[in-house]
Amino acid sequence: MDDMTTDFEQRAIEIMVQAGISGAHIQLQKKNVFQAASVENYYDKVEDSEKLCENIPVEKILAIKTTWPIEGKSVYDLFMGRVNEEIDAEKINQSLKSLEENGLAFQQAFYSGEFDPPINFNYYTADDCYILQQEGLHRTITAKMFNAPEMSGLVTSYELNEEKKKQYDDYISLKEILRLTDIKGLTLDLFQDKKDK
Repeated sequence: MDDMTTDFEQRAIEIMVQAGISGAHIQLQKKNVFQAASVENYYDKVEDSEKLCENIPVEKILAIKTTWPIEGKSVYDLFMGRVNEEIDAEKINQSLKSLEENGLAFQQAFYSGEFDPPINFNYYTADDCYILQQEGLHRTITAKMFNAPEMSGLVTSYELNEEKKKQYDDYISLKEILRLTDIKGLTLDLFQDKKDK
């Protein structure tokens, strides 16, 4: 999408700035991108580690496990509806309305309050990051956009499995070698085609 700001974006930015969210924070969310959930490949669940309604730092929520195409998308673009039609604009509008009517402190406190049912997060100890599990997508995007410090949820801990990590790293290396081999092969094929003509 181009850099043209839509009417919705202008209105949303105006509401956020008036509520006390800095323009710098809003701009930063254009670069704040949700990552792949690759850590799940080399961690093991810590048995009986679930903690209900633990408050976690919003900045450490690095990925969202969902069927929607979230990976590689910025918080800003998801919040503003620039990249995914499945994001419910009505839920975003409700959050903006609450921000406008109740103020920033109220809206930020909302995310650290108890949700029923609770939002589920997995915590990956060695990487010190959280991945949201399915439900709570809009709340997480909005919490990041509104610069909320904390979010509550049911947290399950996972610890690094060194052997799985090594296997995963080997797999990624092999995949990259095969990709580069394919690119070189394609280049050679194209070169050969031109030479033959």
